Amino acid sequence: RMLFYLFILGVIALVCYSLFINRIKGLPPGPPPLPLIGNFHQFENDLDKKFVEWKKKYGRVFTIWMPYPVIVISDHDLLQEHIVKNGDKFSDRINPKVMMNLLIGGEYGLILNDNSMWKEQRRFALHALRDVGFNDATVQNTAIDYAQEIISRWKQQGANKQPVDPTMGIMVGVANIIWQQTFGRTLPYDDPLLERVKDLAKEFVTAVGHPAVLAMELFPSIIHLDKIMGSPIKRFSDSNDAFLEQMEKELEIVKKDLNEDEEPRCFADAFIKEMKRREKKGEELGSFTHTQLVAACLDLWTAGFETTVTTLRFAMHYMINHPEIQRKAQREIDEHIGKRNIQMEDQKSLPYCNAIIQEVQRLANIVTLNFTRMVNAPVTIDGYNIPAGTGVIPEFSIVHMDEKEYERPDFFSPERHINEKGEFVKDPRITPFSLGKRSCLGEGLARMELFLYFTSFIQHLSFSPISKVPPALNTQITFTRSPGNFEVLVQSRD
Repeated sequence: RMLFYLFILGVIALVCYSLFINRIKGLPPGPPPLPLIGNFHQFENDLDKKFVEWKKKYGRVFTIWMPYPVIVISDHDLLQEHIVKNGDKFSDRINPKVMMNLLIGGEYGLILNDNSMWKEQRRFALHALRDVGFNDATVQNTAIDYAQEIISRWKQQGANKQPVDPTMGIMVGVANIIWQQTFGRTLPYDDPLLERVKDLAKEFVTAVGHPAVLAMELFPSIIHLDKIMGSPIKRFSDSNDAFLEQMEKELEIVKKDLNEDEEPRCFADAFIKEMKRREKKGEELGSFTHTQLVAACLDLWTAGFETTVTTLRFAMHYMINHPEIQRKAQREIDEHIGKRNIQMEDQKSLPYCNAIIQEVQRLANIVTLNFTRMVNAPVTIDGYNIPAGTGVIPEFSIVHMDEKEYERPDFFSPERHINEKGEFVKDPRITPFSLGKRSCLGEGLARMELFLYFTSFIQHLSFSPISKVPPALNTQITFTRSPGNFEVLVQSRD
């Protein structure tokens, strides 16, 4: 009987803990957590839908436990007020130290680290990428050249009545732009390295979303149970090691071709020259180490590749499911551009194409869970006093799917971004590149790639489903959300 009473008391204590822990700590309300695991048991594949549900129930600021408390900001005005206008207080990260030690042996890179090194390295990366021509005419011409090669290959497949899997072509185009910016060279379409990089990227993104990989940050000892679970952590580590090995090979090529008397050709060039400059002057290398160089190159690659490729794949999928939208965009291009190569300066002449891209970014919601930031000073968010050191997630995906912000948010409608004058309206609520001090380094480049590749594809080609019934959008969710595999029929418009 005593054991029974103890069990009942334990259950009552657990319920009280779950229901009142937020109130006790003075935090915003949120879903009741469980000890040790917090709210992880409530995370679903469509996490943004679960977050929208929690927003409706608990308000525009709520607390989730991972298993430490994390404040979720899910309102556009609050995001602007805190993440943008008060960005210095929200620029720190809660480091995934176990993961970073496994990946690179410490807190290195441009994305996940959180220390004085990050500020120095982000500042350097912004300047270096600008100096080597990030977003300039050279990059634009490279994108146009690759778009034409991809179109030519798809035309040939279409002429032979062969279905086209658009993924490989898109990957080649995006990969080469990033490769050029990072390592100063491009790769031929059929280069085996591109296929290798594509496979590695897929392996890495799949592995990083595995529950065991996510859980190891909270329970490091889970690494010792990896084999029992099918070795997901080993696959994650192996794919990362293979990436690092490839980064090292590319850096050897950069070092071999380095000319210290010339302006840097790429990010790696600029980084190595800064290392040499400090060595010559007898200065401390500081954060300019070889390990940091490798980690920074890996971050530039992973951050700029997967999301851009996935956005373009979503765009293709929406086009075959909405042929009337595809035709309307093609008519706009025919009227204002004709058959000449589309350039970035043509954006102002193609409002409907811009509206399509913005709507894809809103509805696709590729990054379902934003990286956790940490407030470095006490702040008040929507009336709640949040102590320094608390985790905060600026959850843009909730805004994108909020019925209060958008009528029928789950419906694909580019028209919602066109005003009564027929002009494209840039929507500040749609933030696929994040906001504030931690916003994406490569936003300008990604926007260029999305516009040039998407408009060039539909300028020269028409896309349709391989059967009378368009494929359903079976999204696959790992670290990011992406459409499942699909093929299209291609018909030349030239």
